[in-house]
Amino acid sequence: MRIRHLENDTIINVSQLLKAPVGTERYFTVHLDRLVLDSDLEARDLAASVRLLRTSNGILATGQLHVTAHQTCVRCLTEFDGRYSESFEAEFWPTVDILTGLPLPPPPDEDIFTIDKNHHLDLQEMLRQYAILAIPLYPVCGPQCPGPESLWQREEEVIDARLAVLQSLLDERA
Repeated sequence: MRIRHLENDTIINVSQLLKAPVGTERYFTVHLDRLVLDSDLEARDLAASVRLLRTSNGILATGQLHVTAHQTCVRCLTEFDGRYSESFEAEFWPTVDILTGLPLPPPPDEDIFTIDKNHHLDLQEMLRQYAILAIPLYPVCGPQCPGPESLWQREEEVIDARLAVLQSLLDERA
């Protein structure tokens, strides 16, 4: 099995893979120093292993990505670099027939990515979407995060007198 490496590039020429029989596979690793995810969110050091599988309609890309993002902890407001992982699976359909050069109808689903007229498959948008999914909405700097709970003073628990009998039963069991 031969693995091709892409360094700061996401474009793969898949013309030979589109001519290959269904079930043919190609393997790639992708490394990006930087990937803009949104106007205020950027990923660094993105690494992905990608398997391209020829299907009857086009190409299925599957794999795993690892990404680093600079974030702020929602508990203690500490800034930190978090490393996150996500598996992915996406379809890519050609826009031009590989044998005739004639345009093909668009994919039936808007979630399916397309392969351009030069038979270039661009992984960038797919990696961007899955990198966003990998990054948590509420990042926490780690299991030792003190969080806001350390700032709160806990009051003694007040047990309702009507439930005191039940509490005594629970205390006896423990």
